[in-house]
Amino acid sequence: MDQPYLDINNAGGRRQLVLRDEAITIGRHADNKLVLADHMASRFHCVIERRGAQFVLRDLGASNGTRVNGQLVRTVALAPGDVVTIGSTNLVLVLPGTDFSPGVASAVPDDDATEEIEELTEADMVEELTEADLVQDIEELDLDNVDRIPLLLDDSDEEIIELDNPLPDVPTGAPPTLVQGGLDDYESRLWSMAEAQTDRFFGEADIAILDCKGQVQHAAGKPIGPGERQPPDVLRLLLLLCFRSRATDIHMEPREGSFHCRIRVDGVMVDVCDFPASMGTRIGGVVKVLCQIDTSQRNIVQEGHFAATSPGRDRQVRRVDYRVSFAPAVTGQKLVVRVLDPTTAPAKLADLVLPKDLEEALNDAIEQDSGMVLVCGPTGSGKTSTLYALVRSIDVQQRNVVTIEDPVEIRIENATQIPVDEEKGNTFPTLLRSVLRQDPDVILVGEIRDAETARVAMQASITGHLVFSTVHTKDALGTVYRLLDLGVEPYLLAQGLQVIIAQRLVRRLCPACKRATLMTPEQRTRIGPQAEGVTHLYTPVGCARCLGTGYHGRLAFFEMLRATDDLRDAISHSPSGADLRKALEKSPFTRLIESGRKLAFEGLAALDEVEKAVGR
Repeated sequence: MDQPYLDINNAGGRRQLVLRDEAITIGRHADNKLVLADHMASRFHCVIERRGAQFVLRDLGASNGTRVNGQLVRTVALAPGDVVTIGSTNLVLVLPGTDFSPGVASAVPDDDATEEIEELTEADMVEELTEADLVQDIEELDLDNVDRIPLLLDDSDEEIIELDNPLPDVPTGAPPTLVQGGLDDYESRLWSMAEAQTDRFFGEADIAILDCKGQVQHAAGKPIGPGERQPPDVLRLLLLLCFRSRATDIHMEPREGSFHCRIRVDGVMVDVCDFPASMGTRIGGVVKVLCQIDTSQRNIVQEGHFAATSPGRDRQVRRVDYRVSFAPAVTGQKLVVRVLDPTTAPAKLADLVLPKDLEEALNDAIEQDSGMVLVCGPTGSGKTSTLYALVRSIDVQQRNVVTIEDPVEIRIENATQIPVDEEKGNTFPTLLRSVLRQDPDVILVGEIRDAETARVAMQASITGHLVFSTVHTKDALGTVYRLLDLGVEPYLLAQGLQVIIAQRLVRRLCPACKRATLMTPEQRTRIGPQAEGVTHLYTPVGCARCLGTGYHGRLAFFEMLRATDDLRDAISHSPSGADLRKALEKSPFTRLIESGRKLAFEGLAALDEVEKAVGR
């Protein structure tokens, strides 16, 4: 065998695993690349990643720790012959061509041998480096002469030095028991995932948890030691992970004997950990108390809300609201917590990162005294966030802004926000008519979903009001057809319409681990002329920073239809699709798929993700 490999030796026998470019995750869980049937191994124990000429081992917060040559480690660069011990399993790194025989080194060192290795390491094998030296020494690394390089950790808020081929982020400030064993699997998993994120300017001790009335129930305080966390402290640690990973939802799903916890990050579910049934039930009980929900009921749907505060980057208190839903399932109550974090949404129009011409057109539209601005797309495409960004870009001190939403999710300062409550007769059209009698300048209607709302909103747009709303349609042209189908008179639509934006959200490729690949002939044929001059695309890989997903954050891409004179004339005459497309030929119009492909060409998004969001 002429490629690097791991020599694996345990009770099940001896075998080899070839090391290629992909990361090798190791643990009991079936999703690992190397699955160990070893009760001493954690579900996700450690990972070995190739970085240039190096193979870097990183412990994932395993409860029993990971040993290299008998020593507990967190992150090291492996050298040929290093013995990695996971429970009762030994793995030896073998680089063909080096002076090393795996048959000798694969045995577990006895106590005397361990002491000799530790003395040798301290005296000769490991050189303490400064950050400046680390950059130079990694570039000049000779694996035949250096056993390991310690990865320096910085407890300050300063940025870690970026290398040309950076090593993966490692958890910093981990409690001692993470490397001494004895920590529950779920607790170590939560901690390691939170510490792997880059947004670490505050810790779990800085989070205060408030009940549904805004009263502090679990105040911020001193850090809690590992293994000492009570259910409220475990909940706080879970909220810390959500703060740092930009999670939008928490799911606690009852299973036989456990609760499986997942979070939704960038629109995709990510596994977190399995809580024992007793701990999962107690965490649910803490949430019910915060929401003032009847804890004795388990077979009905229950809803509520609570909040948490933490330090913000601008030295202001950052508040996040949580909307809670309990639903009865076969094995218990499932808990879903919706995370309403205003800091993750675009604050102003500039934060949408629109192309310059689109941004100028929207700026012009929101400065008008009347007209309608519509945002369309499927559920989860970021329509409401875009509308909030538009409203925040308006001078609310000089204009009366009123919103009608179902429900009100994020507060807008100095705006009047009214929730829809159909049980009390407060529907979209009813509230809209009422609002028109309160002298509004700008009206945000959460969604146009029926004929009456469509007609009233369009009439408002031509009688001196600027109206924002959303429509569930596939693209901008589809919005015109939808409004006509809802019974809006063509002349009203032609007069009131200002701008229609179609948008989608796509996951941003993780800059730390994305990989360039050659564009295939099939892709080039499918894209057509737009692919001219493009040779490479980028694909996801996965690392600790992105929770192994290969993506970090989300991007929006857009299609904008401006109401030009030609388009207004076409709409006034009950147009067909051909009439509208002909009218668009005389104005700049970039299709949604073309905007998404530009992100893929720039290495910001994966082409498959773009095509999945829009459709080929």
